[in-house]
Amino acid sequence: MKKNTVCLVVLFTAIWVILAESYAVLQIAIGFAVSIACVLCAHYFIEMDRITNVKIWKFITYIIYLIGQIYLAGFNAIKLIIIGAKVDIVKVKTNTDSDFFNVMLANSITLTPGTLSLGINENEIAVLWLREKDADAQELDNADEIIKGSLERQLLKAQK
Repeated sequence: MKKNTVCLVVLFTAIWVILAESYAVLQIAIGFAVSIACVLCAHYFIEMDRITNVKIWKFITYIIYLIGQIYLAGFNAIKLIIIGAKVDIVKVKTNTDSDFFNVMLANSITLTPGTLSLGINENEIAVLWLREKDADAQELDNADEIIKGSLERQLLKAQK
């Protein structure tokens, strides 16, 4: 069994225990069994060998960082809706060489309120973006940094 597989089982079991809000031995055992089943199904249906160059612990910290960014973007989206917003479609260039990391970045962008990934074309993601109605043209020029900036920097840390 590979090191990453063991890490995933432990991570999924921990998430199960947190969501179940119970530290009973039976609950941990059920979480462990479900985690093993999930990882085995993922290995069967997903070509895990194609996912390379990932530092698993840095990737886990990225997921925690992403959750924080989702909440922050949610508050920003609420503000934009209240003060008035404009919708634009912009193309965001990525700095990753891996299809896996490009898809992760696109999914992360979609998860943050106020943005929606429409498609990926090599190293470019088309994004539907909610921004201030009265914002200047410079904000549109800096759309790459505003939309993907910190997410991509954190995600690149997980790349070997």
